Amino acid sequence: MTRTSHAHSPRVPTLGMFLVAGLCLAPTVRGAEDRPPLPVEVYEWSVWVGSPAQNSLNQPRVYRNAMPGPVGTVRPKVEGPELNRQFPVAPVSVVQAFGEPTQDVDFDLRVKKGSVLAHWPQATERSDGLRWFKANLLAAAPAGTAPGFIPEDHWFQKLRRSDKALTIKHETRVERFLSYDAEVAIPIPVKIRGGPDEYTLQNLTNAKLLDVAVIAPVDGGRYRFGWLDELPSGVPRSVADEEAAKEKEKKESEKNRDKPEAKAKAAEAALEKAEAELKPGDKKAEPKPIPAEADADTRARVDQALNRPVTVNADKVPRRDVLALVAGQARVRYEVDDPTLAKDKIDLGQPMTLKNGRIAARDALAEVLGTIGLSYRVTEDASLFITTAARLAAETNKKAVIEGPPIKLTLSQPLSPSDPSFRQVTRDTYARRLAAQGMRAEVVQAYLDQYAPTIFEPKGLIVLAHLSREALDEIVLLDVFPTPKKFVRTAAVIAHGVDPRLQDRARLLVKQLGDLGPRAREEAETQLFDLGPVAIPVLEDALREKDIEIVFRAERILLRLNRQVP
Repeated sequence: MTRTSHAHSPRVPTLGMFLVAGLCLAPTVRGAEDRPPLPVEVYEWSVWVGSPAQNSLNQPRVYRNAMPGPVGTVRPKVEGPELNRQFPVAPVSVVQAFGEPTQDVDFDLRVKKGSVLAHWPQATERSDGLRWFKANLLAAAPAGTAPGFIPEDHWFQKLRRSDKALTIKHETRVERFLSYDAEVAIPIPVKIRGGPDEYTLQNLTNAKLLDVAVIAPVDGGRYRFGWLDELPSGVPRSVADEEAAKEKEKKESEKNRDKPEAKAKAAEAALEKAEAELKPGDKKAEPKPIPAEADADTRARVDQALNRPVTVNADKVPRRDVLALVAGQARVRYEVDDPTLAKDKIDLGQPMTLKNGRIAARDALAEVLGTIGLSYRVTEDASLFITTAARLAAETNKKAVIEGPPIKLTLSQPLSPSDPSFRQVTRDTYARRLAAQGMRAEVVQAYLDQYAPTIFEPKGLIVLAHLSREALDEIVLLDVFPTPKKFVRTAAVIAHGVDPRLQDRARLLVKQLGDLGPRAREEAETQLFDLGPVAIPVLEDALREKDIEIVFRAERILLRLNRQVP
């Protein structure tokens, strides 16, 4: 008895100690979970740049360096005439904090799609991003400390003079902001057609785009503008979501298959299937497989046909008849995927109105098809296979990234920068939209002071669009811990080289590369090089030309534009 008693005696205080420790720790754990947010507001703005000629945004060899000279970067040093040929907007991201001084804050940047090219101030570098951990947010830099050297004429100095922004002290360095430059592995998110008075825009992503603008220069140093609150995505629900739902339904079915109710439903379904097979006349037609897509040459020929102007003046005419009218004038054959349309309850017999006079056939098709969720594929026999956009997305891209519905945008009358209303339509309108996104006034001013002139007075047509917060976090994620009371991020994507008229001009110049006159060939080569990124897709298509002279000169231009030639 004594031995047994002694054996159990040590366990009593040990258990008591665990109970006491648990009771002591419980409030601590709850306190961490219920910890109030930091008394700090964090704001990040990014400017990303791209063109149809690139598969990613902010490519290092294509765009300017926003960082000061002393900051190391992957971007090559460019000067003189070569710098003048580059697009004037330099991509960059800036992070600032406002509020009460706070200790021990982590800034964790993860570039999910792309890579970091440069950053300031120094951070802990990782393969997928940057870390400024255990940073202190201070009202002012501690005595005896000074920020790193930045030339006095660099615009980062303006950010340093923002007295309301907290000073970020990371290790031994102090700065009033964080900045980085990243190449982002996504193409431009928008497509534009038409012009010059009215353009049709389409979202090329699976998330909506916000605060979209078209800025177009015209003769006399004037500009035209148009704004959209948002550009809807192509697919409201992705194919991946649908497949997940089907998988969930399958698992539920397998789980319940032994239940009497499930067995009864299965027997009933089998009976209905057998009855349907006995009545082939009543069986609905199954959709045929989507035909294979045409090669580049065939697509180019069809593309030329769809650029032809057609005359449409339809008032309450069946949509199918308007489709036939447009295709007939463009001399393009087509096939409609009627079984899929019937399944999705899309009726081409419903009347529509289209009174646009003479417009390009592709724009007319966008009105006839795109407005009801239809699209087409150019097939190997140079015809159009017309079906739902969702079916094309499911067949060509399981992620369902397709063209969204076409949205029309009418531009303003031409305005000169000296006109009093110019600032109202441009900078003031943009500032209000950024404020509606949640951006702080001082942050908006710093951003626009640096970028408004190049955005609103471009040399060629550009499209400005903003990613949603969800889409931005999927590409480049910035975590701040502990959580600030307010955290706003915005990313402006500027697409250049998208003017539909420039592509047409580039095609004409490519033909001129094979002209019999040497002077005409030289002039065409010079103009194609001056077009820059706009001409690259056309030049790449020209490599398949039969005329050796055209191929030779197209290769030479592409090499001068730093493009690889297969």
